[in-house]
Amino acid sequence: MVQITMTHSEFSKMIKEAVESAIHRNPPSPTSDELLTDEQAAEYLKCSSVFLWQQRKAGNLKFVKAGKKLLYPRSSLNSFIGLEKEVLNEL
Repeated sequence: MVQITMTHSEFSKMIKEAVESAIHRNPPSPTSDELLTDEQAAEYLKCSSVFLWQQRKAGNLKFVKAGKKLLYPRSSLNSFIGLEKEVLNEL
C-alpha cells in the first residue's frame, strides 16, 4: 500500500491541471450538432417563422421538441439550404 500526503491546495491544483489537460486533448466532436431555436433558425435561414412552419409541415426540416420549444439541428438547416440550392440550379 502506498500513501501520499498532499495539502488541499496541492490536490486542487492537480485536479485542475488534469481537467485542463483532458479538455485540450479531447476537443468537442465536430459531429456534435448545435440546436437552434425557432427564432435562431429563422435568422440563420433569413426567413420568417411562417416559412419554417410550412417547411416543417411539408417534412422538409427536421426538428426536435423540447417541451413547448422547437429546436432545429444546424445540420438539418444546412441540408435544407443545400437542397434549396440544388432545386434552384435545376430551374
